[in-house]
Amino acid sequence: MRIAVLADIHGNAGALRATLVEARKSGVQYLIVLGDLIGYYYAVSEVLEQLRQWPFVAIRGNHERMFAEALRSDRAKQTYQERYGSALDLAAATLEPQDCDWLIRLPDRAAIHLGGVALELCHGSPRDPDEYVYPDSNAATLNACRVDGADIVLMGHTHYPMLNAGARPVLLNPGSVGQARDRGGFACWCSIDTSTRAMVINRTPYDTRPLAEEARRRDPHLPYLAEVLERNNPTADSTKSGPRDDL
Repeated sequence: MRIAVLADIHGNAGALRATLVEARKSGVQYLIVLGDLIGYYYAVSEVLEQLRQWPFVAIRGNHERMFAEALRSDRAKQTYQERYGSALDLAAATLEPQDCDWLIRLPDRAAIHLGGVALELCHGSPRDPDEYVYPDSNAATLNACRVDGADIVLMGHTHYPMLNAGARPVLLNPGSVGQARDRGGFACWCSIDTSTRAMVINRTPYDTRPLAEEARRRDPHLPYLAEVLERNNPTADSTKSGPRDDL
């Protein structure tokens, strides 16, 4: 069985579309989504539509939890709009009620078996859904993420890919589909072949320019939203942002 592991799509329907085309071509049969389908960018309804054309399982991330808070509290909505942009406001105004409910009721964590492989699904880490576990995290942090009984622990949240196979279970972060922070212009995701246990980090190119222009138009107070899409990409106009962002 071939699985695609996706994380941090963040309403970037163009990046997801390119990813799913490549996934289909490579024989992927099932999707795992590690949260943050929403937030930052603006096409979450299209993201949901694309995902629902596949068999998939999803958990929620911190932006789904923020969305739940924003639906309940005007103060929270204003705080998140100032820090992260207008994506949550737009989602609240345009999503069907059942889609809002589905997003905010996703589980924070899940354990599943696919093709004989035990997979632990987390957004941050097994001990904290908001923990950032980076590729250069220390050994104690990495070891704390190893869950008994799992073959692979899947984590998102950082927007940086990581494959740590030095001990069991393997720790895997597929990077971010919608807002890769190490290299712009590519959706980052992982494919797993359960028969061979082969895990491949993939980078699928897509055109960031329309979304960068939309971000500059909708959220001019947050230039980062456009700049990060073009980071470390020699074909883009801007590489202003720094190397790491705990957002």
